[in-house]
Amino acid sequence: MTTTEGIDRTLAFTALIEMWPKRLTDDEAMPLRGELQQAMTAANPKDRWAFARQWIAGRLVAQADEGVKGPRPMPWPADVNYELALAIARSGHPSRVLAITNVYRYGKFTEGPAGQVLVHLMGNLIAVFSREGVRFSTCGWNTASTIEAFNALVSGGYFYRDKGEIIFSAYETTGTRRTGTKFVERGSYPYKQGARI
Repeated sequence: MTTTEGIDRTLAFTALIEMWPKRLTDDEAMPLRGELQQAMTAANPKDRWAFARQWIAGRLVAQADEGVKGPRPMPWPADVNYELALAIARSGHPSRVLAITNVYRYGKFTEGPAGQVLVHLMGNLIAVFSREGVRFSTCGWNTASTIEAFNALVSGGYFYRDKGEIIFSAYETTGTRRTGTKFVERGSYPYKQGARI
């Protein structure tokens, strides 16, 4: 085993622990570790951690699509972040169910300028993913579908409506400490580490 293979083996082990959205048993993790290690060694990327993040995101999207014949779900239980949005945009099925309000509401993920990932819902640009966070826009539609779609795309909290206003509540402020912040059109929401990749 070369030094690079040893490093890749250790990094694959650590990356799956840190970034996979649920705890894996050794039997589940072993083949994934081997595949990630081989892919990393073969690609020999400069930034191995970034490579692992993108590889894991692609694997989560592929697993969400396994055996699905109808509407494509969002990868679950992974929170959406830049890498996952990019993997969806590059997948064979970039349209995903973001809301179910009497009918399926699909969001289409596409690669945009400057490496951004754009998400359109019913023809409106509702989300822009960048490495720093995600920006949301209602496009003038303060509806249940829009809020449900935002919730499918945000990490670390949720949106709700109160007296006609859209409010974001971070998970750490729920329960008896529930405090929300008013939604700001095109405001940025950083990724929370609940989103592991």
